[in-house]
Amino acid sequence: MSKKINIALYGFGRIGRNLFRLGYDNPNYNFVAISDFGSAETLQYLLSRDSIHGAMEETVELDGNYLKVKDQHVRVISGGEPGTIPWDALQADVVIDATGRFLTREKLALHLESGAKRVFLTRNPKNDIDRYVIPGVNESSISANDKIISTTSSTTQVLALMVKMLDEAFGLKRAMMTTVHAYTADQPLADVAGADLRRSRSAVENIIPNT
Repeated sequence: MSKKINIALYGFGRIGRNLFRLGYDNPNYNFVAISDFGSAETLQYLLSRDSIHGAMEETVELDGNYLKVKDQHVRVISGGEPGTIPWDALQADVVIDATGRFLTREKLALHLESGAKRVFLTRNPKNDIDRYVIPGVNESSISANDKIISTTSSTTQVLALMVKMLDEAFGLKRAMMTTVHAYTADQPLADVAGADLRRSRSAVENIIPNT
């Protein structure tokens, strides 16, 4: 039997919790740590019952600073800057940076310096990294030398797969896409004053153009 991949989730918001839900029952994965600014009690509550996806099938227990879900026994660590958490001591093979805050190679490399063997970023980075990966398009291109990998953005993943299929079936010379995205946690529920006039509007009452 192959060794399980030890995963640390750096950020336990929408993406981090969804990744845990998808992977906790997979025999190939072992979640060793969750880093977030929320308390362990809050993370347990948010994971147990999700407003969109509903309740977890398994009971989410809290044992001190550990979340217990089925066979997973995951340490909860207070969030901090990249490089402040000893991933080697936690035996983390892969760190998934789902904070959305640290988008440069220099910041992401600090996870490697702290002992992680590989870093996945759930956003588009701001400068060059080792590899961009989109499931269904080029996931087989990852090599052993790729240490910092971006899974791009949700929009890029959807559009790239669609473009690949259309190009292979019919051929594409040029294309233009418009996306409408569900509102996210950083958008206000009511109109507020802000630097971005479009994002100053209520997310629940408006279709807001964004890039």
